[in-house]
Amino acid sequence: MKKVLITSIGLLFVLLIINNYVKSDFEKSAPTLYFNGNIITVDDNQPIADAMLIIDGKIEAIGKIESIDHTDIENLRKKDLKGATVMPGFVDAHTHFILSMFFASLYDLSGFKHNTKEEVWQHFEETCKQTTDNNWLIFKGLDQVLVKGIAPPTIQYLDSIAPNNPVLIFSQSLHSYWANSMAFQKAGIHKDTPNPSDHSFYERDSTGDFTGLIVEQEAFRPFNKQIKEEYFTLDMVNKAAEKIMLDYSKNGNTTIVSTGLTIKDKQPLILTEHLSAEHPTFVGGFMAKIGLFPSRKPMPRHFIYLRHDMAHLMPEKKGKPNDFYDIIGIKHWYDGSPYIGSMYIDEPYLETDLTLNKLAIPEHSRGEALVSQDELKTFIKEYHSKGWQIALHTQGDAAISEVVKAYKDLDYKLDYSNSRHRLEHCLLLPVSELNTIKQLNLTPSFHVNHLYYYGEALFSDILGEERTNKLLPINSAINNDVIISLHSDQPMFESQPFRLMQTAVERKTNAGRIIGENEKIELIEAIKALTINAAWQINMENKIGSLEKGKYADFIILNQNPFNIAIEKLHQIKCAEVYINGNKVKF
Repeated sequence: MKKVLITSIGLLFVLLIINNYVKSDFEKSAPTLYFNGNIITVDDNQPIADAMLIIDGKIEAIGKIESIDHTDIENLRKKDLKGATVMPGFVDAHTHFILSMFFASLYDLSGFKHNTKEEVWQHFEETCKQTTDNNWLIFKGLDQVLVKGIAPPTIQYLDSIAPNNPVLIFSQSLHSYWANSMAFQKAGIHKDTPNPSDHSFYERDSTGDFTGLIVEQEAFRPFNKQIKEEYFTLDMVNKAAEKIMLDYSKNGNTTIVSTGLTIKDKQPLILTEHLSAEHPTFVGGFMAKIGLFPSRKPMPRHFIYLRHDMAHLMPEKKGKPNDFYDIIGIKHWYDGSPYIGSMYIDEPYLETDLTLNKLAIPEHSRGEALVSQDELKTFIKEYHSKGWQIALHTQGDAAISEVVKAYKDLDYKLDYSNSRHRLEHCLLLPVSELNTIKQLNLTPSFHVNHLYYYGEALFSDILGEERTNKLLPINSAINNDVIISLHSDQPMFESQPFRLMQTAVERKTNAGRIIGENEKIELIEAIKALTINAAWQINMENKIGSLEKGKYADFIILNQNPFNIAIEKLHQIKCAEVYINGNKVKF
């Protein structure tokens, strides 16, 4: 008996050592006093401070240096900010971490890298020539708006350039894709394969043969499954995961919100939790120790809305909130993108060369709802009743009005007072709906990059002058006391908060045209839309989003003061240093 007891104690001791080793973490910052700074707190009660005391990852005191008692604090460090500007870290309210991670290794056909259609296809053809037979060729960023005159590729063209390789091309909008014959075969899609739905399909010509175009998410799913199995290696994924997280941080994001996580099982959640959780899990720590996960370091907090078609991955019930990493809700799509004609609008799209011949939008098309009103109401009732926050992709005016109506129709039986359900993108949000949106406690997140990058095309070729000047009514929303955020929808566009701010304040396209001048907002409102208001949308406004006593020390040190430079130079501001939970992020 004594021998068994000794053996058991020894085994427990060994397990304890293993557990402590596996769950060992990066070194946390010592208590630190930051002083001699220009601290923009985004706290209306104390907008400016010059010093801040951080202990155990939280703000112990903030204000004038003379008012902060920092005596008798063991191991206190002091950092002279030398007049530098400090702000709360940004909250990226709508991003796609997993997609960004996968996109990191793809070949780039975007208008950010190539100025002409000739450059795009030259890069495509040269890449194909250099690739060994049977290997996947996956490209991102094909954009028929930013790259003038570019036509979508035909399956015949793709087959002629890469007859011995599966080819897949992502559009910049991420709502349409193109593949060659070998890719269709790999994905198990054949001529007699039915379309998943009327809204998501494999385009066919008059003889029933594939044209190469794949529309929307359901039709793309078999291709997505195949490339995850055949193209992405574990090493590639791990390196990309770390790089993307650090890229978010470099741009000043200390919190990210994945709105519609694209996964098929729970395995990626082990990695995402490992990267952002306050403390390492046993599994994540073990994977890191044997080299299968990146080592832990300060990285952005991560909050997740799972996709409606992956609802089986949701926790059985909503648990105690986690301030660092949490699944907080579910996302659905009510309409699509204006750049393939699936945004659902009140009046038809313009009929131009771009819409008819490049974007292949049918004549007289208004787009349509992706789900019925009854399906939408059932979805809202189910997940609201379970306590989950709902995020609905709504771009067009018709889509937004119908979604708002669905919530209003259920108002008599559902209590929305604490729900904060979200409307995503809101390109053509009708100003007439803002009062109802406020009453229903709905909250929009505006995809303001539509205006900067695509404003010219929307104005001239897709929607026309009158509708384009109604885009993104951000100022109207603020004036109606509706809490809003701004986002860039990475990987559609890189998450660059100062670029978003500049666009929201200027309302200029990349060609300099002002669109909807009455919807310009003040710089401080743009900052709030990326900090405290974005934090409110995820029920974290009492923890992050401003620099106040008791909140987490998530902050950024800038190379310039945004209030002291010309608005047109906002996008040039860089983060010199980034801190999450008081710990410096090492780029």
